[in-house]
Amino acid sequence: MKFSFTVLVFSLLVAIITLLENHVVIAFPTNTEILKGLGFVIHNTVSEKAVGAFEIKGTSGIAAMHVAVTELNKIVIIDKVQSNPLKLPDGRRVVSLEYDITDDSKRLLPLNTNTFCSAGSFMGDGTLVNLGGAEKKGSSYAAGYQGLRFFNPCTDKTCEWREDPKGLDAQRWYPTVITLNDGSLFIVGGSNQSTRVNTKIINMPTFEFFPKKAKQATTLQFLIDTLPYNLYPIVHLMPGPVGQNYLFIFANRDSIIWDWKANKVVKKLPTIPGSPRSYPLTGTSVMLPLLPDDNYKPQVLICGGNSKDDVTNPAENSCGRIDLSNFDTAKWEMDDFGGIGRVMPDAVILADGKTLFLNGAGTGIAGYSRKKGDVLIPQAKDAILTSVIYDFRKPLGSRFSKNAKSTIPRYYHSVATLIPDGRVFVSGSSPQENVVDTGEFKTEFRIEYFSPDYVLQTKHPRGTIISVAGVTNVNVNPIPVKYNTNVAVIVEVTGSTVFSAALIHHGFVTHSVHMSQRYVGCLVKNVKLIANGVFTMDVVMPPNHNMIAPGLSWLYVNNHGIPAKTAVHVMVS
Repeated sequence: MKFSFTVLVFSLLVAIITLLENHVVIAFPTNTEILKGLGFVIHNTVSEKAVGAFEIKGTSGIAAMHVAVTELNKIVIIDKVQSNPLKLPDGRRVVSLEYDITDDSKRLLPLNTNTFCSAGSFMGDGTLVNLGGAEKKGSSYAAGYQGLRFFNPCTDKTCEWREDPKGLDAQRWYPTVITLNDGSLFIVGGSNQSTRVNTKIINMPTFEFFPKKAKQATTLQFLIDTLPYNLYPIVHLMPGPVGQNYLFIFANRDSIIWDWKANKVVKKLPTIPGSPRSYPLTGTSVMLPLLPDDNYKPQVLICGGNSKDDVTNPAENSCGRIDLSNFDTAKWEMDDFGGIGRVMPDAVILADGKTLFLNGAGTGIAGYSRKKGDVLIPQAKDAILTSVIYDFRKPLGSRFSKNAKSTIPRYYHSVATLIPDGRVFVSGSSPQENVVDTGEFKTEFRIEYFSPDYVLQTKHPRGTIISVAGVTNVNVNPIPVKYNTNVAVIVEVTGSTVFSAALIHHGFVTHSVHMSQRYVGCLVKNVKLIANGVFTMDVVMPPNHNMIAPGLSWLYVNNHGIPAKTAVHVMVS
């Protein structure tokens, strides 16, 4: 009998290992619990190898609620009006600054409207636009709900914000904005005042454009149907032929393909299984890399969230991925979230096309701590310090790998963005209504840099891009490039070579929403060795403005998947 039981256990173990090796995931908790009850230790297919690293270096000076990369070593940081330690010459608290990653210096950027929970994107001419916001703050800062703020990036430290306090048609708190295929901005959603959960009374279910394309904001029924979890809706520009004007729009658990020019729903997509993914049950999303060898297949990934508005509820441990090549057959393919439930995650597409997930909490929801009597109750806890990497090329069940651990909790109002040297800038965490200096739920000013494995590896030396489109003085000004053309690039690198390239738009980051973030692979042709370790090549730009919106992007050239030491700033038109 003892022998038979041993054989049975061994047979079951072999069967389980076989399933896992073939990426068959046991998806039912009851099965897992039964196996655990029999004494089995269940391992999912997530790798435990930590191959990246976090480094704490520098401070942001103000809470980093919103960030955008504007130049090679410059990041514009925007907070809200609160008791940040830095002050303007006129005595007001600083709301925005330009941060230099090379020396931790900060150039203060005066503002006059409240930018709390605003949105942003770059126009086709390279202008960074921040819009929306919140209520008036004393006599120092006017209401920002209808505000438009313009910043033209510069290298000579003279650029400042310009403001139009009433530039929007509607009051917008927690809106989304993305760059369209014509270089204009699509502005959608939000509420007309700050709130914990959106309601019919304060909902702003409309869209508008900048520059204006209509006399007033227009109703979008989708943002009525998705109440109450529809703030900061997820929006992606759909790739496709010239003449197509489609957007993917997601809120709560639902999504549509929408024609912005015709103001028409093209297709209502299936509801994503699992929890809501929108504030305060905040998840995150990326349009997965668009690659020419896959006909620029459009695939959207959405991860995390929470199942209910409850500060004690565990975060959602699932991701949905949908192939939008055919709207009629599109359906969600579900995966676990690297074995870690997470609310308020950030998703950063890396230089090699993989996606880094980091920040957020294992329990609760987005939002400020709330008072219960004299006690402040955090809305989220159990900080998730472990990062995970998602490789979209791998089969289902083996796409996630656990990576390096941070030592800094990053709760509500945390951010992360790729920077041109291939690392990831990480900052923020401001889960209290005003600046708090101590404790786990304090206002966090420390900056971290996450170095992916391609930065740390030593097998393949990182190259240097020495010329793009005949310009050798790269990253002084953005270099003009045109769609569907061959761009001459010269790269210096030692060792064996397998080149690839991509245009990446880093986007505008706030509240786990990476507005306009984009990765488009570029064909590399006609590679020639012209000197010792020096190669010329033609990098083919994306075919049209639906693949990547016109304006500022970064050209990354990789060798064996390892990016050159810095990307090059380009202006796509």
